[in-house]
Parts: sequence; structure tokens; C-alpha cells
Amino acid sequence: MENKEEKVTSTNSEKLKKLVDEEKNTKKKNKDNELEGSVAKKIKHGTMATALTCVFLAVLVLLNVVATVLFERYPINIDLTKEKIYSMTDESEEYVKKVDRDVLVTIFADEDTFINYSSYNKQAIELLKNYCKMNHHISYRFMDIDSNPDVIKSYSDTISNFDIIFETSSEVDGETVKRTRKLGMIDLLSFKDEFVSQLSQSGYSIDMLREQAGSDLQLLAYYGTYVESSNAEQAFTSALMTVTDPDPVYVTFLNGRNEVSDIMSKTSPFSYFKTLLVANGYNVNEIDITKDEIPSETDIAVIPAPTVDYLPEEVQKVSDFLNNGNELGKQLIYVASYSQDKTPNLDEFLEEYGLSVGEGVVCETYGDNYINYPYCTLSTDLSSDFNQDVLNKDLVISSMYTRPVNTLYDQQGMITTQQYVKTTDNAYTAKLKYNEQYQLVPSDTLTTGQQCLFAIGSKAKFAEDGSGDTAYSNVLCFGSEYLLQSNILSAQQYGNSEYFFSIIAGITHKSDGVFIKPKTIKGTAFDIDQSKKTALMWTFCVIIPVAVLGAGLFVWLRRKNK
Repeated sequence: MENKEEKVTSTNSEKLKKLVDEEKNTKKKNKDNELEGSVAKKIKHGTMATALTCVFLAVLVLLNVVATVLFERYPINIDLTKEKIYSMTDESEEYVKKVDRDVLVTIFADEDTFINYSSYNKQAIELLKNYCKMNHHISYRFMDIDSNPDVIKSYSDTISNFDIIFETSSEVDGETVKRTRKLGMIDLLSFKDEFVSQLSQSGYSIDMLREQAGSDLQLLAYYGTYVESSNAEQAFTSALMTVTDPDPVYVTFLNGRNEVSDIMSKTSPFSYFKTLLVANGYNVNEIDITKDEIPSETDIAVIPAPTVDYLPEEVQKVSDFLNNGNELGKQLIYVASYSQDKTPNLDEFLEEYGLSVGEGVVCETYGDNYINYPYCTLSTDLSSDFNQDVLNKDLVISSMYTRPVNTLYDQQGMITTQQYVKTTDNAYTAKLKYNEQYQLVPSDTLTTGQQCLFAIGSKAKFAEDGSGDTAYSNVLCFGSEYLLQSNILSAQQYGNSEYFFSIIAGITHKSDGVFIKPKTIKGTAFDIDQSKKTALMWTFCVIIPVAVLGAGLFVWLRRKNK
């Protein structure tokens, strides 16, 4: 009996132990499953985070590559300087984009040496890079003179350190024709007016100083403190226009007859007119008409207000130039002046083109049509011919001491005349005299009614091949040097430069031109005003760091709560 009870008890004990073991195994298994699930979950999230990070980095790299390619091809430049010293004007940008010929720009210097020479050099190179980015036809290179003697010999120009050459090559009748334009450091800079005036009063000019110094760098070593600003854009765009224009226009100034000078600075009143010609791609030179012949390649000759009459043989040179072997196609700019003596030989020549310059000066009656003095006139009655480059249709032409330009007839045979700039109907002409305050005032009225300040006389010739084409030689007659005087041409409120350059470009058929005024900008390397400094400080010192910190905190909290 006892053995039977012991057997039952033993059996129950084994069952109980078995149940306990099974429960433990179940709990352990559940715990292991939970642990495996947790680990799997963590691995899943970790893998996902790693994958997302890799994808994000790949997208960033891809965007960077695409952005680099796009910005190289279509540059987006942010110029934070106050004077926009690294930017092109809209006019220059428009012209650069239209260039369809390969242009190579060579800077004869080591790149680091050139850029670190001055802030003006850095600004010039940054501008040049923008030209190249704007048009893939334009490229640049730096070249050391000493290491490339054969390349230096291939140019007709004398090359010095820091010189810049713009060049194009084209095939003409099976031969390679290279067109070049050399710029020196001086061409990229503008000197202070006071310094230039002092030089002029002593009979010197910047070019004369350059020749005496032997090189641009030597001149800057002596006179670099007188540099005021940069003209790099004007120089680069004009050089580009010179080498890419398929029909270059050559302008020759005829000197030697005591041409008028600026009363204050003793310099030529046409200095800025020459600067604008060069800036707009015209090739400019000058000769002494008393000794030299007018160069055969000249398209426009300029008689810049001589105070002494031409001799008959000198007038013949001009007449032969315009006749051009009976082919015509040449132009003459004649500028009269109130400072002139009698000029019967020149007057007789002008009459051949239906023009004459009258006595006295043009005056206006009412103050709305003049500035301070009646002979400082303002004109808005302008011809619409050859105004293809005029953007402002409400131009005001300013002048002073202007002699009346008379047209003798409208048409006579193959010669026609047209008045381009006229006064109001209330104008008159008069002689000038000094009053008690030693001021010039009108006296002795000569004529009354509308007057002409600028007119053109044209001689025409039909083509002999029966094509109907007509060739013209034109005389552009200005009543005063002040119509082209430096201060007036450079003044933004007057339209003299825009209007007269449009006419010159139209008459000479200068192709794809763009009117450019030299942009005078300070050469400071980093010219950022206070408002931009404040914006940059808040952006890089506050906004960006706070944004990065906030993004990091958000990611950390999100991961912690998972």
C-alpha cells in the first residue's frame, strides 16, 4: 500500500516538473523571439537609415555635378560689390552673346603674378572669365613670354609683360588672315582728371609718358598712385568688336591747322569722342594734313575745328579722298567753331556738298530751350534717319557757341542735303560781346527763326553694272566742337553720344554694332557696402548655423523616440 502511494506521488512530481520546465522553455522562447524581433527591427531601421543616407549623398553629388556643368555653360554670377566691378553692362553682354567667331585672348604673364599685381588686375580677369562663360567662342590663356619666344614672334605687335592680345583667324582666298588687338595695362585703367590736365598743360599725354617709360609696368611704377578707376570692360568689349567686325571702320583725324583746344585743360575737346570711337570698335589714328596723305584704308576723315584755313593742296587731298577714284563710299566729319578765323578754302569745299557755315552763334529766346546763357542751347527737333541704335526716342542735344549750318538746297543733280538737328522757331543768330561783368552775351542779331546745328551733304553715284546700287560720299557738318565735346558726350542727361554715333554707324554701315560708353568703376577688390555686410553676417553667422542645429536636433529626437 505504501509502495503504491509512493509511486503515485513520484509520478505527480515528475509531471509537475515537466510542466514547470515547459513553461520555462516557453518563456525563454518567447523572450528569444522578442529579442530577435527587436534586433531585426533595429537592423531594419539601421539599414533603411543607411540606405537613405547613401541615396541623399548620391543625389547631392549628382546635383553638384549637374549644377557645375550648367553654371559653366549658363553662368549665374552674383556680384556683391557696390559698383558691380565684376559685371558686364547689358550692352556688352548683348554683343558678347552674338559673337560667332572663335576669339582667343592671350595674357602674357603667369596667372598668379598677373592677378596678384593689383586689384585692378583681379577685376579685369574676373570680367574676362565672364566673357568666356557667356560665349563658348571666346577663350583665354596665360602665357609666359620667356618660355614661348616663337609664339611672341608670330605677332606683328611688340609684346611686353602683362600685355593682352585679342585675336581671330579666318580664311580669305585660301590664306589665313589673323586680326589682332593689343591692350596694355594702361588701356585697362583711367587716370585722375587733375593728373591728365597737368600733363596736357606741360605738353605731355599718358601715351607720351608710356613711350618714355618704356613699358606700361614702368609707367605704373612711377605714376600708379594717379590711377583712379578701371576701364577693363570698355577695353575688352572694344577689342572684341575690333577683331570680330567683318567690316572694320577706320577713322583718321586730320591735324596740323591749329585745331581748337579745351579752354580749361588745354587738351583737345575731342578726346572723349576718340575714346568712344575706339570703345565702339572703330580703328582711330591721326595724321598731319600739311605733310601726310590720307591713308587709303580710311573710311571716315575728321577735320576737327581748325582755326586756320586749309591750303588749296590740302583741300584737294580731302576732295580726292571723298571722290575715291570716282567710286565714292567715303565719309568726312567737318567741325566748325566760333573760334575759327576766316576759312574761304574750306567754305568753298563745303559748298560743293550743298553746305555752308554761317556767322555768329545760334541762340534761343526762351529759358526752357537753353542753359544759363542763350547760346547754350538744347535741341529736341531731330531727324529720325539713321536712328537704328537710338533707344531713347526723347533725346536732348546740347551745344554752345554753335555756328548755324545752312543747307544751300535740298537736291541739285546727284547732291542732296538734309538738316538733322534744329532749334525751335524762336531761335536767332547773333554775335557775342563781353558785358560789364566780363560775360559773353548776344549782341547784334544777324538772323531770326529756326536754325540748324548739324546737317549732312551727300553726293551719290549709281553703279555702272545696272544693278541699281548707289554709292554715297557724305559730309557731316557740325556747327560747333561742343556738339562732340568731352563733357557733353559723357553727360547722361544729353543724347549727343547716342544720337551722333547712331548716325555714324548707319552711314558707314558698321555691322552688328553696339553703342558703349566707357564704364568707369573703382578698382577696389571687395567693395561691399554696409547693408550687404550685415546681410552676409546674419546669413552665415546666424541663419545657416541655426538651420543646421535645428535639423540635427529634429533627427536626434525622432530616432530617440523610435
